[in-house]
Amino acid sequence: MHFDVAVIGAGPAGSAAAYFLARGGLRVALLDKFKFPRDKTCGDGLTPRALEALNALGVLPTVEKSAYRCNALTVRNSDEVMFRVELSGPDDPARRILILPRLNLDNLLLQHAIQAGAQFIPDTKVENVIQGNGYVRLSLEGGQSLDCTFAVIATGANTGLLRKTGLLNEAPPRNVAARAYFENVEGLDDTVMLFFDGVQRPGYGWVFPTGPDTANVGCGVFFDSRTPQTTYLRHLIQSHPHLKRILRNAQQVGPIKGHPLRTDFSRVLSGKERILVAGEAIGLVHPITGEGIDYALESGQLAAEALLVGWQNGLSPRTIQRKYRAALGKNFSFVFSLALFLQRVFFRDGFVDKTLGRIQRRSYLHRALVEFCFDRINPITVFTPQTLWEVFKPWD
Repeated sequence: MHFDVAVIGAGPAGSAAAYFLARGGLRVALLDKFKFPRDKTCGDGLTPRALEALNALGVLPTVEKSAYRCNALTVRNSDEVMFRVELSGPDDPARRILILPRLNLDNLLLQHAIQAGAQFIPDTKVENVIQGNGYVRLSLEGGQSLDCTFAVIATGANTGLLRKTGLLNEAPPRNVAARAYFENVEGLDDTVMLFFDGVQRPGYGWVFPTGPDTANVGCGVFFDSRTPQTTYLRHLIQSHPHLKRILRNAQQVGPIKGHPLRTDFSRVLSGKERILVAGEAIGLVHPITGEGIDYALESGQLAAEALLVGWQNGLSPRTIQRKYRAALGKNFSFVFSLALFLQRVFFRDGFVDKTLGRIQRRSYLHRALVEFCFDRINPITVFTPQTLWEVFKPWD
């Protein structure tokens, strides 16, 4: 079998890349080690930035029919420090977050790529990716192989294939999270909740409604915790005052599941010669919010655009790589550099408590919080002298 491009991994990054490549007229193979639909452990939140990417894919109306809409963010640090932040603003009165379990979202994106012409090859594990003279060969489990002109690796946090191919020389820093689904949850409304009390730091917990009385409840920490996050989430469910209230009559649906997060984005990890890497496979998970779906979709599109331009104009693989890295840098470098810096500052002992208390009392800081966490960062509106003074001034 020979394809123009083989995409390895049918998550959001892989399906987005496959869709745009197939729509551009290339013969595309989309491989995954699982059959679909398949579950994926995640917070399930689709931010305004993710909705823009879904709209570019042409699937936003379909997603909206199945997802639960949230219009605000509830931030909690205690029973006393808990406040609502509206997502809509003067520039976008319809801004919202949609919640859709990955079991449904990923299958929807996969079917969209297939309808565009991508050939899906499920239940297929890629053992290695070897570059030859003008081609790439995928060694498949069971002794088979697949040849292509270019390959896109979109395998998420799993680094095994990247290390085999020499694209990643050492294990990246590990961040961990866990989630569980519940039915008959009380007190849900049109907000997603982020809570910081009782949670390991740097990290946070969440309650994301998937319906009027169902929710995705989880927690994540941005370091390699000695305590498994599944164990820690179980402890939170049993002991956290807010979770105890809303889950007192709830039933857990399925087990608590943990998953790693990679926030180590660097465009030098984006590939080599005829292999491009996209999504969480290059560490595109936000270092503060843990969000990765939006960046996965965007990077999949950027990889496809670089390949299509190169294919149509006869560009060399090195030129294609250079264009792809430039696009990644333009879209993500500032966001991730700033987020990593603020992660180290914001999650210091005592600083979270001080900052959230001030944000609660000063409504103009609500907009800065929304802009930073759930939209494209505008430094002019987020980091004004007034904002910086309110955040960093001595204790009240």
